[in-house]
Amino acid sequence: MEKKFYLCGLRPVIVEIYETYENYLALNMQTGVFEQNFRYSHQVTYDPDGDVEELSEQKFNTYVEKLKKERGL
Repeated sequence: MEKKFYLCGLRPVIVEIYETYENYLALNMQTGVFEQNFRYSHQVTYDPDGDVEELSEQKFNTYVEKLKKERGL
């Protein structure tokens, strides 16, 4: 499995890439837990709003920790 890390607007999204499918996990901004959310599959793949940025795992993790701290999660 390969993982890619994205920001869709302000929301962190992890894409887990398996041999036969992809799984999309978005950060729940109330709980601080990544949950399956296929809503972001189109946005990540086609970037219709021009608001998707791929990040390194390190930058992604730093952003997530900062966001959780700001939100008290």
